[in-house]
Amino acid sequence: MTDDSPDVTAAPPSRRRFLGAAAAGGTTALAGCVGSLLDTSDSSGNEIEPEEPSEPRKGTPGEFYTLVERNDIAVESLQWDESDLVLRYDSSASTESESTTEIEVITTLYNENLVKNDAEVDMLYAEVAEPFDGQAYGWGVKTEWCEQYNAAVADSEGGDNETGSDGDGSTDAEDDTEESDSSNETESDGNSTDTTESDSSSTEDGTSSVNRAAMVLMSNVLNTRVYEDDVEN
Repeated sequence: MTDDSPDVTAAPPSRRRFLGAAAAGGTTALAGCVGSLLDTSDSSGNEIEPEEPSEPRKGTPGEFYTLVERNDIAVESLQWDESDLVLRYDSSASTESESTTEIEVITTLYNENLVKNDAEVDMLYAEVAEPFDGQAYGWGVKTEWCEQYNAAVADSEGGDNETGSDGDGSTDAEDDTEESDSSNETESDGNSTDTTESDSSSTEDGTSSVNRAAMVLMSNVLNTRVYEDDVEN
């Protein structure tokens, strides 16, 4: 998935929103900006604990916590900030491409488990605990973007064939994918928002409507990334 897809229909939240929040809080240069900007780092009462995913999925933040970790992404904390969730995680990425893959995996888990199960979350803010030099400090995904993608899948003839399973056997993804239906979580290797194209309608340029919607979703998410220069400037 790339961040250069055309015709992005939903404007991502401005990075200035993060910077404005930082200024309001009297915060200057931040390492780990998203959690600091939302002022939830010390809000122990908002902490969410991991819980064993049920069958079928209940779509709770605790299940989301566990499923993120099952995809080899260590969670430092998951907290409520009113109707939003704030995830702080340890990235194992060493390149921008690997970091993007982690973002895609987390976005897919958020959509498949929380959005599709009507968990009443407006947005997920994600913060990288110790980013490598040049890696984004944080990013976010709005529920409405996922809903737009899901609507495109539902409208396509091939929507029921959606899959995000990874085939390398490195996580629980294969078992969970086999056991879940389209309303439940599907774990992925980062290409999860792509879907089977055989039955889906195509746009004038030959791109399937579902794949185009996936490109728009990930473009919106990737455009929210906050880097060191954004915070310091």
